[in-house]
Formats: sequence, structure tokens, C-alpha cells
Amino acid sequence: MIRGTQLIGRTVVDMEAATRVGKIKEIIIRRDGERVAGFVASHGETMVGTGGSRRIIAASGLYAIGPDAITVRSIKEEKDIEELDQLPRMSDVVGHKMVTRSGRLLGTIDDLLINGADGKIVGFAIGESMRSKLENIFQPDRSKVHGYVRADADLQVGNDLIVVPDDALIEGEPDTRETETKPTASGNDGVASTGWTSPATGEAPRRSIWTRRTDPLRGATPERPVDRPIETARH
Repeated sequence: MIRGTQLIGRTVVDMEAATRVGKIKEIIIRRDGERVAGFVASHGETMVGTGGSRRIIAASGLYAIGPDAITVRSIKEEKDIEELDQLPRMSDVVGHKMVTRSGRLLGTIDDLLINGADGKIVGFAIGESMRSKLENIFQPDRSKVHGYVRADADLQVGNDLIVVPDDALIEGEPDTRETETKPTASGNDGVASTGWTSPATGEAPRRSIWTRRTDPLRGATPERPVDRPIETARH
């Protein structure tokens, strides 16, 4: 498994054009939360995240994840770029509090756990919010949860809270030791040369559970303005 945070900031290289595209700024996920749909790569941004250009890369264009860079095939204009731009990001998932149906507060989502071979999201890693850390200072005997919640569980997602089945929690630290993944002909754990594709034809997709936190469907307020669409860089 790979942590989403391990990919953020990783250099992206167009291996066919032999050019540096930029660095991964965001991971785009499908609305059902089961797979990575693409990436937002930024180039030339300042330290505060302004300026420069951004490009949306479909997960199907991924070739390999190496220790220093992510390689992709020649980035072409794709008709589904606008659709990808409307999908949720990892940042829309991180920060939600998770509570079981029986009333046990697990913590907050602080990372995605991704299968490096096919881009499937395995689970949502549990961390502690700043408030929880402060509470633990005064309540050292308070039990802590270490583990992740399965992404394929029946999750009920609200604006800031997620209710999960009691059996969805996998306790213990997930094995996220990063190893180089590359396309192979033997079909092992490497990233397939066909990229991170969608599920097989005929596989019924799950219902949508994630939306952009800036999605107009949630309502735009002065405190939560609606984002403008990202302008993708063009050759």
C-alpha cells in the first residue's frame, strides 16, 4: 500500500516527451471513494501556492511510481478532463471525523491508503486532530485507535462526520513501506503499464459518497466560496 501523502509533492515526468510536468499537488478520487481517478500537478507555484500552472492527469495515464518521480505517458487533451476537475480531492476527505454505529469515536481521517498496483483505495487512515492531542495530554489513559477504516465499507458521509460499521475498522499500523513500483509482464504488485484504469465493464459502481467541499450542491457561503475550475495547462 501507498499513503496518499507519499505521492503529494512527487515530481511528475512525461516520459515520452522527456519533460518535467510539475509536482503532485492533489489526488483526485472517484465519488464512490473506491479508486484514484487522477492527479493535479502544479508547476511554478510559489511557496504559498499561488501563481504557476496546473494540469489534470487522468489515472489511466500513469506509467510507474518510482522512488523519485512518477512517470506518465504523453499527456494529451482528453474529453473527460472537465469531468475529472469536478471530482473530489484527497483534501476533501482528510479531516472528517469517524464514529462507529455503536458510538465509538475513532479519530479523523489523515491519509488515503492506495493499492499501488491498480489505484484502488484500500482504506482511510485514522489520525488525531489537534483537539484530540490536547485532550490526551489531560486524559493520558484515554484509549487511542491505530489503524484504518476499509474503503469498501458502507460509510455514511456527512459534511464533517462519517458513521462507519463497527466491523469496518482494521486495527494496527498498515504496511505502507514504500517500494518502487513499475510495470512488469509478470503481473505482480507493480503498476500495470495500462495505468490505473476503471473497474471492469459490468461491475456495478457504488453510490456516490464524496463531493467537493466547495461543490455548489453544498451551498456557497461567504465562509465557503465556490472554487473556480482549475485551468489545465495545454501543450
